[in-house]
Amino acid sequence: MKDVVGLGALNLDLIYRVPDVFWQREIQPGVEILKEGEQLESVLQLVGRGGRLEGKSGGGSAANTMVALSRMGFDTGYVGKIGNDSAGSFLLKSLEGVDTSRIRKGKRTGVCVSLLNQSGERALLIFPHSNDCLAYSEVDMEYITNSRLLHLSSFAGDTPFHTQRRVIENVPPGLKVSFDPGEFYARKGLQQLLPFLRRSFVVFLTRKEIELLTGEHYKTGCRRLLEYGPQIVACKLAQQGSYVVSWEQEIQTSAEQTEVVDKTGAGDVFNAGFLAGLLLEKPLELCALLANKAAALSLTAPGREKYPDRDFLARVL
Repeated sequence: MKDVVGLGALNLDLIYRVPDVFWQREIQPGVEILKEGEQLESVLQLVGRGGRLEGKSGGGSAANTMVALSRMGFDTGYVGKIGNDSAGSFLLKSLEGVDTSRIRKGKRTGVCVSLLNQSGERALLIFPHSNDCLAYSEVDMEYITNSRLLHLSSFAGDTPFHTQRRVIENVPPGLKVSFDPGEFYARKGLQQLLPFLRRSFVVFLTRKEIELLTGEHYKTGCRRLLEYGPQIVACKLAQQGSYVVSWEQEIQTSAEQTEVVDKTGAGDVFNAGFLAGLLLEKPLELCALLANKAAALSLTAPGREKYPDRDFLARVL
């Protein structure tokens, strides 16, 4: 039995440092822009002329979370889709410690071009490729149900969205589900996400995503989302820390002060720290503390270089 199985998009992350003058009206820090696959080469040429490639790493929200949990000592697995290409091989190697036996292969691996300014703020240009082709028939449901927790993050396309919906409709009641919808899913609206919210034990969102879903201030929005099924709602507030609510508790935590090198994936590592606390049956306050400290650590280096590990977990606990 796995501790956690992740189900979400898998991307090759190409990290570019670009000057502030590169930002345009449609490309601003914090945005996630979906691009057509045939645009990738022209985008890379443009970014290559104005910026500097700082590295590449495995990516995808749930994938980042699974890698961080694996480094902290948890038994993790993954369900997703990559291409039958060199980028796909790179992704499989990047999922260190994660069981990749249920990752299917298509034609071309998804790519995420991460643009960083001098302050570490980022914009994401996403080319889904094979991610958009993950069908329910390719999902090993027995593998998922034989785990303690299923963690979901978003895809860009409709096909994998409906695949995930069928998955949560068919998992047993005893399996806990955590859900990070991301901005792509938040823009679908509350009605589209109700099946996910009803089945989730914990939901992770940013302030912007809560406002998109509820139209309310994040604190009021978090409490409203509890009414749809989750037992815990965790709002990620970046430099302001986090806000976590359940029906019994309300926890506001401050962010850890640290040098910011790259914000890419910090929210995913926050999820990993929080889930580590849940899996170890720690109090909600300690789950939030683990999440904030794990996210802060990940900010200090590009990609997955500074993800939390067993020593981190032992030190904080």
